[in-house]
Amino acid sequence: MRELHTFDLLNDEGLTKTTSRVALRAIIIQNGKLAMIQSNTFNECKFPGGGLEEGETHTMCLIREVQEEAGLIVIPSSIQPYGSIREKRKSTYDDPCIFEMTSYYYVAHVESKIHPLNLDHYEKEYGYHMVWLSLDEAISINEKAMLFHHDVATWIERELFVLKRIKQEGLMEIVHS
Repeated sequence: MRELHTFDLLNDEGLTKTTSRVALRAIIIQNGKLAMIQSNTFNECKFPGGGLEEGETHTMCLIREVQEEAGLIVIPSSIQPYGSIREKRKSTYDDPCIFEMTSYYYVAHVESKIHPLNLDHYEKEYGYHMVWLSLDEAISINEKAMLFHHDVATWIERELFVLKRIKQEGLMEIVHS
């Protein structure tokens, strides 16, 4: 899969311990809109997806995470690779270490029926909910959120980068045609 970008905050000097995470994220386009997960806490939006669990394939994880966060059922045969983003920074958790995450983005189609969500505790706390947004709406929302919440919600910059890349490459028109 092509690497879209690497975000390295260069704030991990002196740290030797590393923790890694792999995440899968879905780009779902329907009727000219993107399925996005928006929070009431930071008012940002992100692509549905989450962490790869032990024993899961990328496809299994993507299907599980989209159903949990968005209530949408991914059609496995529709999944196509889009690109990856690598992030490297000092961990924001108690144990000081280098945090490295690779997010793999896939374009996917979903069934029309929406199922109940199965959110994690923090997702409920942040008030996450699925919304359909135009590409320009999603970009605008995340540009505003970057001004106020980037230091806490570090994923906003990554998602904004992908949204702008989708616009630059004309993916909305490609998937719609």
